[in-house]
Amino acid sequence: MPDLYLRTLQRASHIAGGEQALAMHLKVTPSHLSLWLKGLERPTTEAFLRAVDLVSEYELAQLPRKSEPEL
Repeated sequence: MPDLYLRTLQRASHIAGGEQALAMHLKVTPSHLSLWLKGLERPTTEAFLRAVDLVSEYELAQLPRKSEPEL
């Protein structure tokens, strides 16, 4: 399994608060997620994209916000 899948799932697990919470977020069984995190199987496209969304939203929320111009 490509490293990108594994790193994304690991980061998403950290953000979600653990494997159980991530499995719920991805709408998969914890056993499927465990296989993916061990690199034994490739995640479904749908589950992987949900993990990417989770990581992306988290990272975007961490960016400093510019002040809006006053009118």
